[in-house]
Amino acid sequence: MSKSSKKKKVVNEERYHGPLITNEVSLSYIKFFPWIMLPITTFLYFAGGYEDRIGIIKVLFLSCILINGFSIIFGLFNSLVNRFKSLTYILIGLVAWTIIVSFTFIGLLMFTSVEDSISARTVNDSSFTLFYLIPILLLFVGMTLMYAWYYLPQNQGKIWKINQWETYKVNSKKKEWLFNILGVIGIMLLFIAVMTGYVERIFGLFLGMLITLTFPAVIVDAVYAAIYIRKHPEYEELT
Repeated sequence: MSKSSKKKKVVNEERYHGPLITNEVSLSYIKFFPWIMLPITTFLYFAGGYEDRIGIIKVLFLSCILINGFSIIFGLFNSLVNRFKSLTYILIGLVAWTIIVSFTFIGLLMFTSVEDSISARTVNDSSFTLFYLIPILLLFVGMTLMYAWYYLPQNQGKIWKINQWETYKVNSKKKEWLFNILGVIGIMLLFIAVMTGYVERIFGLFLGMLITLTFPAVIVDAVYAAIYIRKHPEYEELT
């Protein structure tokens, strides 16, 4: 795998990146994330798209396959990556989108499954599908807009509580009480899920929400990097 080297004009510091992600998106991501996602999206195209009468699922995962396949081929040539850096970052953002699509779809299969089968029919015929998709879509749009808000010029450089460990430390009676209440609610929900046989559905919803809460940050940062690199072409390159 090629290493990414960063060149700065004045000081050796990272470009701005929003909260939640520890490090900014790098050109080197094009070297391994598409390789991971191509077999996953290919499997979901055939397994999840089985009995897809409408065709939406197959079209969706065919798009994911094309994105990852093109990214793999593109990433094989460092000269192309270095010449078209903005395009590389956009591709990385699209690959991150395929991660969201793939794992939220897996969560959807778990949420709607009534039998041990993986097929589009399970999703199309389930009355639970909309109860999963609508909140996930709204969450995706909301989180994308929220992370984009952090990248506005007037918000860059600020220290956000979301990235501070002190925000989550139990250092007060009020916060300790809140965490205890949340813990009790979590245990109760798990108990109800076990007793009613809905563990798989609860886990599927949790998986979908977790992926949708986090990966829009990568997409937004990749888009910001594509814009940033046009003004600072010397910032990063693959060698």
